[in-house]
Amino acid sequence: MSVLFTQSWDIIQGKDVEYAQFIVDTYLPEMAEMGLVPVGGYYVEVGFGPRIVAVFSVNETEEVLKTIAGKRFKDLLRRLKTIIMNYRGSILEPTGAVKRGKYTIQKGVWKLNQYYDLKPGVKKAYADFVINEHIPTMQRINYVEVTGGWNVLIGGISEIIAEFTFKDAMDVGRLLMNEDYRRITQKLRTEFAMNYTSRVMKSTERFDEPRWFK
Repeated sequence: MSVLFTQSWDIIQGKDVEYAQFIVDTYLPEMAEMGLVPVGGYYVEVGFGPRIVAVFSVNETEEVLKTIAGKRFKDLLRRLKTIIMNYRGSILEPTGAVKRGKYTIQKGVWKLNQYYDLKPGVKKAYADFVINEHIPTMQRINYVEVTGGWNVLIGGISEIIAEFTFKDAMDVGRLLMNEDYRRITQKLRTEFAMNYTSRVMKSTERFDEPRWFK
């Protein structure tokens, strides 16, 4: 499964038009040329900011580290920072608990992401819980896709991210009221997780299969 490089930011007030043109015409194409393939862009509807999240995919962690240490990336990021603020960046490695192939572009979707750290001394019990209870429970809910589990290698606010994908915003609300989801999340928070938080995000058109992707 792919390694992800995520970036998040807010647009500086009054820079919206310049931002939109730069992202589509310059930023995304150049990131792709450097090997950081855009696979999703999101706006945070509920939860902590920054409000805009960009997600890029690579094959190996070493590729991300090499690229973001390079002059071309630093110059591009410097240009981006003239029109954005509150910048954050993270590198995410797959946990291996969710079996899927290459992380592909996410179009027209909604996300519910859970963020948390593990309590001391629960690593083995937590792994058993995820494999035997958490993932199977979520997979039985037919309107949600268990997209990924991620270890946060660099950056971010937590050690672990659980990622769920929906085709419709109404399904996010349905999940939050689902008894199985509430039960399994309560167990996660009570027995294994600390510093738990979550976000609801929707995909943005600017990252929705740009013309240079076709």
